[in-house]
Amino acid sequence: MPAVDYADLTHTGPDTLAGRYLRTFWQPISRSQDLAPGDTIPVQIMSEWLTLYRGESGVPHVVAFRCAHRGTQLSTGWVEGDCIRCLYHGWKYDASGGCVEQPGEDEVVASRVRIRSYPTQEYLGLIFVYLGEGEPPPIKRFPDFEAASELAVGPPQTWPCNFFNRIDNACDPLHVGYTHRTALGRVGRDAHVNGRGAAATLTAQETDYGVRTTCETPGRPPDYLHFHMPNINQLGTEAEPTTTNAAASPWGDRLFWRVPIDDTSCVSYLVGILRLRGDPDDQERRRRAAQSVSVSPNDVAEAILVGKMRLRDVPESFNQREMFWVEDYVTEVGQGSMAPRAEDHLGRRDAGVLLLRKIWMRELEKVAAGLQVKRWTSPAGLLSVGELPRPVVNNQSSPADRK
Repeated sequence: MPAVDYADLTHTGPDTLAGRYLRTFWQPISRSQDLAPGDTIPVQIMSEWLTLYRGESGVPHVVAFRCAHRGTQLSTGWVEGDCIRCLYHGWKYDASGGCVEQPGEDEVVASRVRIRSYPTQEYLGLIFVYLGEGEPPPIKRFPDFEAASELAVGPPQTWPCNFFNRIDNACDPLHVGYTHRTALGRVGRDAHVNGRGAAATLTAQETDYGVRTTCETPGRPPDYLHFHMPNINQLGTEAEPTTTNAAASPWGDRLFWRVPIDDTSCVSYLVGILRLRGDPDDQERRRRAAQSVSVSPNDVAEAILVGKMRLRDVPESFNQREMFWVEDYVTEVGQGSMAPRAEDHLGRRDAGVLLLRKIWMRELEKVAAGLQVKRWTSPAGLLSVGELPRPVVNNQSSPADRK
């Protein structure tokens, strides 16, 4: 097989190995709540600019970024039914990308003009697009989250770093005792007592959905992290604070899609199960708070990176999720916009990181060689709490997966 290297993991344009691989999966492109009927939005994903709009019927559509006439940005136009009309000279396109009207021109000429269009779906409060070739596969489903009574979609997180900086952290629970000690200390939790200190041992296994990382400390039940290939991080319930304070968080189990914008920036989409308690007014307040951030964690984290603040200076009003956001930003963006992975010095406590990189490089080798990549499935039963049982993990890949 052709060899791949760490550079191949980070470049995601249309003609790159990672870009071709990621395009074989449905990727989120917006929150559903951020696109009202008749709205248009320019969107960049994996170094491609596209036009996202919601038709008057309520259905979202994705078409090419520019009008075929003279290249005007289509998102500056307006929606008519389920079509979009260009601002410049009024050329009109339907959801399939066909030009259905050219004011003042012959209808036959219009029928010959077509721009790219892409399939879309809405799922778990997000709008997904499929950018690959041919018939799209079924969208990856998460039964645990479908069954939840209270779901929320958090504000998208746009960070100035490569998407692999973010997913590389997904199988690394042992950073918590150091990176997040400020956040956990504010809610009365000791990260080392929480099973992720120096005495913990780490193992990682390939599963039917991606990677399960197990963190074990003597005298405690094991902690699990689940990573869903190719770019979805699942985190368990946030720690309950020991006292009622502003740092309390309503979030339970969460899914994060880490999506490249281009090679030096990415966006994360969060879908989570809320743990709402108290009277109805308090529940509504916490629901709204879960979906908005008053002070930009990115601005706070940037101030820390340039030495204008320290973590201890972060406002006490930040809840646990926002504190984690700041702490992760500092460590992940602080690696550089495109981290030089070949220079890393990894050890035995990096078992999850090593396995994740190995799987990604194996799959890209298949893409390079024109072979079938592994088909991943996400079962029910991966929640950190609840009645659903944990699944039996398949540690063996099939013969086809080893080709």
